[in-house]
Amino acid sequence: MAGPCERANHISSESRRDMIEVGRFQLDPEMRTLRRGGETVPLGSRAFDILAVVARARGRLVSKHELMSAVWPQTVVEENNIQVHLSTLRKVLGDDRGLLVTVPGRGYQLLQTSKAMPARTIRRVPVPKTTLIGRDQDVRQVRAMLDRAHVLTLVGAGGIGKTSLAIEALRQAADDFDEAPCVVELSALKTRQDVLHAIAQGCGLQNADSALRLADLAESLAPLKTLILLDNAEHVIEHVAEAVEAIIAENDVLYILVTSREPLRIMGETLYRVDPLVVPAPDCTVAELHSCPAVDLFLQRANSLHGRLKPDENEIRLVAEICRRLDGIPLAIELAAARVLALGIEGVCRRLDDRMAILAGGYRTALPRHQTLRATFDWSFALLDQDTKALFRRLAIFGGAFTFEALSAIACDEDLSPASAIDGISELVGKSLVNVEFDGPVAAYRLSESTRAYALEKLNAEGEFQSMSMRLAALKTSDNKPQPTECSLID
Repeated sequence: MAGPCERANHISSESRRDMIEVGRFQLDPEMRTLRRGGETVPLGSRAFDILAVVARARGRLVSKHELMSAVWPQTVVEENNIQVHLSTLRKVLGDDRGLLVTVPGRGYQLLQTSKAMPARTIRRVPVPKTTLIGRDQDVRQVRAMLDRAHVLTLVGAGGIGKTSLAIEALRQAADDFDEAPCVVELSALKTRQDVLHAIAQGCGLQNADSALRLADLAESLAPLKTLILLDNAEHVIEHVAEAVEAIIAENDVLYILVTSREPLRIMGETLYRVDPLVVPAPDCTVAELHSCPAVDLFLQRANSLHGRLKPDENEIRLVAEICRRLDGIPLAIELAAARVLALGIEGVCRRLDDRMAILAGGYRTALPRHQTLRATFDWSFALLDQDTKALFRRLAIFGGAFTFEALSAIACDEDLSPASAIDGISELVGKSLVNVEFDGPVAAYRLSESTRAYALEKLNAEGEFQSMSMRLAALKTSDNKPQPTECSLID
């Protein structure tokens, strides 16, 4: 019979033979210990069992069924039990957590080196075809915010240049991350599964089955140290918000940049509102006009299509007027510049009252909603519910800024309650269709000239223009109702 010392030596020898290296850790399945630098690392029983099973597989993929049968052999448990213990494991492994990989829909795998990323391919970041104009400060601010914000959403009106800004910030920030940034285009998606699969594909994950689970996706991205751009999220905003929140909960070294016409509204989100380009004041000098970003964009776009323009002082002031009337929106300015060949600068300026008709002819390779100004607004309008659509078109009656009291007096009736108006104006501000400024405690709302032109089309199409005009006239002459700020009848 072997003595105590012989038995101890035997156990020690067996433990050494069964020791498994997990990055900087040493796993001893027989002694049920995990060590690092000679020190035992505390680990719960179930988490240890999961690590031992995948470690003993020596790089082989371990299915969920196999893992659950080994760790809970006589117990029926939910699959999320695996996720809970995997999350604990990854926190314990720290910088080596990338060794423990989830392959969506298939199972789990322990790698031999933290540099390997199986089932993931590197994606190249697209390079903008044109230089950004007037956005240097925006790029610097976005990059600075990415240093501290794990979820940063660029919010702004349609056509304001959110995607171009995001791509440039992504390019410049690429060297700050261990792995290549990932780009996920969301514009053509409709369902939750569409969103999950697009994120998986955009991040280079392969073998994702048709029933991809969000928990599996979050676990698969847990080791990733990079920046992900989710572009054009507004029409699937709820699915994107759910996915982003779950992904970030599993990864504290992953950063997500989102472009959307409205916020995700999740914990930990930071917003950056993308403003229009600076437009010149009416009293600017000619030299100041040439240095204005909006004017510069117009001239560069016109020159790229029609050769070198040589506008005189009168024409350059007309360009400035066009940019002001288009509210500094880059897409609208580019569409207007594209019409110079057919209409001339003076002709474009004179026809801006019919801007929904003339502002078309965008890049053939652009998204459909970026090829005409009307399509850009159609995209946002389609995302509104019926009450908010009614409120939006009725706001076209205001020619300037207006208060909520004026809004209620004009827009509310038996079909649109004040409560619905509160929800509606909040949604319109959130979706970047209405601008809001505060004069002390009082909110003043305003539609941009292009937004108002589109809303007027909708108001006339519903046959409500005359009734809204009568309500506004009555409001302005009434001594017993609150007065709107700068509101006026429309000629």
